[in-house]
Amino acid sequence: MATVETRFFLLQSKFPQVFIPFLQALREVGPEAYHVLSDMHTYMQTLPRGFREFDVLPDDPNDIILLGDLCLYAPRDEASGIGGIFIGKGSRGRIIPVESNNFTVQWQFDYDGWGFLGRVLEHTAAVSPTDVVAQEILLLISDMLEQLEGQDALTLLDSVSQLLDRDTSIIAIVGHIFEEASARKNIGVSVAALKFFTALIRHRSADVWAFLVNSSLSDPSGNGGRSAFILSSVEIINGDYRFTLAVITFVSNLVTDALFSKLAPHADSVQRSEILLGLIRHLVNVFESFSYWKYQFLVDRLDIATYIAEIFINVLTLVYSVDEMTDGPQKLNGILYPASSVIIDRFLSDGKSVRCLQPLLSAINAASKSLNSLATEQELLDRTYEWVECAIRFLEQLVRTRSLLPNRPPSRLERQLFISSPKLVALFQKESVFRQRIMTVFNAVVSSTWTTEDQPSLLAHLGSKCAVDFANALADALNSDIDLMMQNEIAKFATLVFRAKQQGLAILFLTGQEGGKLDQLESNRDNKNVPLVDTLRSKLYALDRLPAEFAANLLESLTFAQNTLSTSILEDEDNKLHRFVDKLLTIIDRGSSGRITGLESSETIVRFSYEALVAARAVQLCAVHLWKSGPGSKGCGELIRHFEGKIVELSSVAFKTQGYRASLHGNLHRNFERKWPEISLIRFQRTDLVASERKYGVQYKYDVAMMNWMLRADPIWDGYRLEVEQSNLNLSLVDAQSHLFWGWWILSVALMEYVADNHKLAKSLEEVAQQCLTISVQEGVLAPLILPLVNGRSNLAFMITMRLQELSSETSKCKLKGYKVDYQSLLRLSSSLINSVDLDFAQALSTSSHSNYRPLLRLLIVCLRGVQSTTMIKSNSETAKTVQDLLQQVVSRSYMIFGPEVLAAFHPLQEDDEGHCMTEQEQDMLLITTILRECLNTGGIT
Repeated sequence: MATVETRFFLLQSKFPQVFIPFLQALREVGPEAYHVLSDMHTYMQTLPRGFREFDVLPDDPNDIILLGDLCLYAPRDEASGIGGIFIGKGSRGRIIPVESNNFTVQWQFDYDGWGFLGRVLEHTAAVSPTDVVAQEILLLISDMLEQLEGQDALTLLDSVSQLLDRDTSIIAIVGHIFEEASARKNIGVSVAALKFFTALIRHRSADVWAFLVNSSLSDPSGNGGRSAFILSSVEIINGDYRFTLAVITFVSNLVTDALFSKLAPHADSVQRSEILLGLIRHLVNVFESFSYWKYQFLVDRLDIATYIAEIFINVLTLVYSVDEMTDGPQKLNGILYPASSVIIDRFLSDGKSVRCLQPLLSAINAASKSLNSLATEQELLDRTYEWVECAIRFLEQLVRTRSLLPNRPPSRLERQLFISSPKLVALFQKESVFRQRIMTVFNAVVSSTWTTEDQPSLLAHLGSKCAVDFANALADALNSDIDLMMQNEIAKFATLVFRAKQQGLAILFLTGQEGGKLDQLESNRDNKNVPLVDTLRSKLYALDRLPAEFAANLLESLTFAQNTLSTSILEDEDNKLHRFVDKLLTIIDRGSSGRITGLESSETIVRFSYEALVAARAVQLCAVHLWKSGPGSKGCGELIRHFEGKIVELSSVAFKTQGYRASLHGNLHRNFERKWPEISLIRFQRTDLVASERKYGVQYKYDVAMMNWMLRADPIWDGYRLEVEQSNLNLSLVDAQSHLFWGWWILSVALMEYVADNHKLAKSLEEVAQQCLTISVQEGVLAPLILPLVNGRSNLAFMITMRLQELSSETSKCKLKGYKVDYQSLLRLSSSLINSVDLDFAQALSTSSHSNYRPLLRLLIVCLRGVQSTTMIKSNSETAKTVQDLLQQVVSRSYMIFGPEVLAAFHPLQEDDEGHCMTEQEQDMLLITTILRECLNTGGIT
């Protein structure tokens, strides 16, 4: 260390006599170099020949003092002296002994070394712009701009510019150096200049864009400009790609800055969009051909592939991860839209050419064979892993992007991925480091939309043996507890397959053999291949120890498997309930009974949300099990006994919307658009492109990271950011409760099949129907987000009441015959809900803004008929008043709203009206008329 410090001290004391070595030493110091060069105290020079205007001090003959001013660096103009560096009369120095006859003096001189470098650079740009001096100065300044933050970086730029001509700037000088050096094919200086502009983006991006407007670096027409010129005439011949790599890094930073500069004042978005378009076109051309070039260093080949693919991923993410409802340059990040269109057109073409896809497919193909040949070259091996991982990510991004484009047919890439699926399976088996990424690609491929044709069969492309090997490899991966994130992706994949888009592979996962039959599952389990569904089911034994998201996806995959199988997931070979049923019921009870206000800490809200989600998946699994098993089957008794005693208590919580903060969302949207009228909060909603990243928490719904980057220059953003994060947390809470609601909704419907001979279950379901109506009356319609839940409650109440009326009628042959349904309570609740201010029945009926009232109209008809069958209306004044209110508030108001055209609902169909379908208004007219008739048929009403 002492030797290094001594060497640096000696170089510093000899500056600028020893110029380049000191600059290179400064680059090794790090950010401290900024302060070192800012405060220089010595200046070493060789005195001009014949210079004698100094005197020797008496104490030491090597110490001298100036008798007049001395020019240390020549001015731009001798007469004016402007731009020169002078040391004044009386300054002291020390003569340094050298072998030559010239005097070398180290002057005691305080100066800012950055200003000196700026003056040297200005002179070099005018005289010899390709000199190594320019290269070293630019590299040092670039390093400092990369390492310094905020004001220090801006101060550095001011310091470098302090001795420059007032009519020029350091930006213009470096731009001139770049143009000259690149025209003369000087790679070293060109790369140094590009590094300067790359580092400058973070501090003064507007100056960089201004440089690019007149720069020859790129050509918007697609010819590549100076970038393609140097690549074809120098780099491909020499096999050295330093300039192309510098261009790639530069473009990467420009893409990110385009996001930040969207709201910058005076930013010409059209101009910047054209610049990016030209640069991306060049990089697409590079990506198509880089694999055919010669290389001095093989790592350059891998770096070019990796860095370009990462840029393409970033462009697609910025354009398509938000603002799904807008298209074209009007998108939130529309400045990148033309560039993204180039990527999409080249990589998602339906044509026969696969040249641009070849590097991606070749990466998978080569890696699937073996990477052992690189074991002795660690750096090359590491870069290869990075490239393969990046290629897989890019493939996933392309497939997901295509599904977001409504009018774009399936691409050649997606067909090639089906063809390459055996290679992906081989890579999955050989390299565990890629497993999670490979599963995300399979998930993207299987979930992609194929509207104009059937999606290809993954099983057919894998082949019988490969498909079985794949299923076994997935099972082995699930049996390990090392990579739970990868196992989570496997659970998602199984869910997608079980949804019947890939029937052949679904049968293999369910039976353990290709071409097996679902109704022979038990006998198929005797073969050596354990069905993947059994491995998934075995994970339930440790369900309470799994990450919540994984547990939820695992339960969902088993739910879809159960929906396909004829046998029960929850039963073993002896037709007894598995011991994990107790765990399921415990999870359901815990996740369905919690209470929350929405004001808790983010950790509490996220934990509650995932507990509710896991409980929802568990409820769905039980519901499907009950539905598939049916009344009289073995193994359902424990579930029925549990739910008939718990459903009232648990659904009273599960059917509610807890903690929804309507004022938070309303105020946030209103204030956000008032502050930033050119954008709106709703446009930052995340799309399915980042579906795998959408997790409950502060990043759930709105892309806070993108907003943070785009709005970071505005000091008021920090306050808004906290509100957006709170909104994301609250929407996480609502989403989880929505899943829980629909899980219990499905379970309630499934339990209706078991109510015929069970008075206790019938009573519980009747109370559930009353709860549905009571909760809707109490909560009201909080927001459009809640409307489906309100409609779901009304539908469930109608279905339960209708079922109980059917089973309790005098003509029923089940044990529930004669069961007394409390129709009067249900009638009052239904009437209260349809007349509530929040539901706004009259407005909805006249504008068709929503149809939440329609199941209530049907429920009112059922309740009125039930009341008629059980009691005379005059014996209950409260019920009589309810019926009279219905006549006045529902029937009369409806007839006032309906126009004469809806009377067509009562016209007899003519021969040419055979295909006539009633409009929604005509259906409403029939429902209202039926309510009128039932009200009039109710005893006690006059």
